[in-house]
Amino acid sequence: MSPRRVDPVLTARRREELIKAGYAEILEKGIPGATIDGVVARAGSSKGGALHYFHAKEDLLWAILDWLLAQLDQSLGRIATSDDPPRARLAAELELLFHSTEVNRKLYLVLFDYVALGARSERFRKRFEEFFARCQERDAAIIEEGIRQQQFRRVPPADAAATLRALVDGYCLQWLLRADHSSIEDYRNRCRSVLGAYLLRGAP
Repeated sequence: MSPRRVDPVLTARRREELIKAGYAEILEKGIPGATIDGVVARAGSSKGGALHYFHAKEDLLWAILDWLLAQLDQSLGRIATSDDPPRARLAAELELLFHSTEVNRKLYLVLFDYVALGARSERFRKRFEEFFARCQERDAAIIEEGIRQQQFRRVPPADAAATLRALVDGYCLQWLLRADHSSIEDYRNRCRSVLGAYLLRGAP
């Protein structure tokens, strides 16, 4: 009997269905409350099928984080490689990162769960480190180009890129934990103002 052929398209689709179901499970229950059984139920799969792709809960958790950061990385990469001027690219990046109340609440509820995991697990920490390094590399290149075009004042591009990431994540954390449900747009505008004061002061 010939071995059963594996359909790579079907395999990829089923794996992604489990990952998306896992994201929804974490969004509702947090990482501690998420279970393989819960993910399987959401995906309409079987536990045996899930364990074929992910041998343990940690493997599924890592795949969810990898998928989530890859989505962000792809979207940010499109902005960074556009033909827009550097200043417009940074503005577009802030629009993406402060997308909307619904999107940001879902994203950061899950991401901050993973941050706690990354602080304790080398495997997860390294994935975050790779993502932040790519973000800072792209932003530093945009800022360096803006300095050459005299859109930004002369600042160390690497420091400015790290500052941008700190502002975004810091403001999103503050917004997420505010009891008054402040507008995400208010925090985006605050971030834009602080970044503008840093990059544009003294620039033509």
